[in-house]
Amino acid sequence: MKLLLIHPKFPYRGKDLFPLGLSYLAAIAKKKGEVRVVDENIGEIDENFVREFSPELIGISCTTPSFSRGLEIMNKLRVWVNRARIFFGGTHVTFKTEEAINAGADFVIRGEGEATLEEILEKKPLNRISGISYKSDDKIVHNPDRGLIKNLDAIPSPAYELFPIHNYGIMSVITSRGCPYSCIYCSASRFWGNKVRFHSVDRVHKELITVKKLGFKKIRFMDSIFNLNKERTLEICEIIKDMGFIWSCEVRADLFDEEIAKAMSESGCFLICVGVDSASQRVLDACNRKMRVEDIKNAFKIAKKFDIRTRAYVTFGFPGENEKSVVETIKFLKEVKPDKILLSLATAYPGTKLEESGRFIEMHPSWVAKFHGHGYGARLYLPEGMSKREYIRLADLMYKEIKKLNRSIHSERYLWGRGN
Repeated sequence: MKLLLIHPKFPYRGKDLFPLGLSYLAAIAKKKGEVRVVDENIGEIDENFVREFSPELIGISCTTPSFSRGLEIMNKLRVWVNRARIFFGGTHVTFKTEEAINAGADFVIRGEGEATLEEILEKKPLNRISGISYKSDDKIVHNPDRGLIKNLDAIPSPAYELFPIHNYGIMSVITSRGCPYSCIYCSASRFWGNKVRFHSVDRVHKELITVKKLGFKKIRFMDSIFNLNKERTLEICEIIKDMGFIWSCEVRADLFDEEIAKAMSESGCFLICVGVDSASQRVLDACNRKMRVEDIKNAFKIAKKFDIRTRAYVTFGFPGENEKSVVETIKFLKEVKPDKILLSLATAYPGTKLEESGRFIEMHPSWVAKFHGHGYGARLYLPEGMSKREYIRLADLMYKEIKKLNRSIHSERYLWGRGN
């Protein structure tokens, strides 16, 4: 079977981010037939290419920000290759399945996609494939959920050779799937599972060797929490130490200690991304972060001690937000001095507790666009008891103060500059 996999362009990300999820699906597909991939962050999909390849099956992988572009692509494909079946996969359609099917998708892969795609390519009847939804007799049918893949090492390594690999400045690598926490603004634990599954350290080592052979010097680990398991984190640092990479990752502040920081720094880690969200303990508790402000502060101190740069993710508008919490957060940021601060607006993404709240606010896109991520395709959350006028005033206050702080510290180029 001839399969075309498409990664729609992302509204606010550059072309440096390798589409890791699509590369795993491509690795499954190439064992079953002929497969091509298109990453629109490198170049938009081309009609002549699609017509010439003439795929029988087309998969479009979408997050919420890229879903609208995914629909645009689907409508074009219906004209270019009208006999092809088109399906969607990814986080957005896992939680908004009917939206994709009612828009014209032939079916949707829900959740983790590798095993499901393999059965589709084996041409099993749709009604016998777990983890998909489709329309039958004008009714949407949701087959039973598919269980998660227990052994991640059973998944083939990414099909790097199917991508224009040298167009990516940084290679994405993932060593685990899942998150044991259930923050109200995140769907990771629902999509990947609360029980974290790990690749073996040996498998991670082999993938890093491949990445090095491809010529990459910069790596971004995409794990939800890179330092979740201390012993394993130290093992990975040991194997990567002499490979010559510079790398970044996301860490959980209360699990980040001096032993881990030392090992990470010595193995080439130059940047950690820290989820601050808010410096109000009340707001953190309302978000179910299970995190103390003091632990977040300590993570920044440890990073500075071991010469690891820091990027702070801060969010305005979570439950309990008010002027006091905004002032607390600004004061905190001035004290810990992250190397880069990214400010987002609390966004009710599909599959999150925030979405279930039903408390949303409509803002003009031109105002929203100045914030990181800008909530493309999802609704903004409005804290209880806060008026729209107060929302704008406090968000603007935080934006202006963080903009000043970012001007006084290092640029994004500086963050990626180590080792150049």
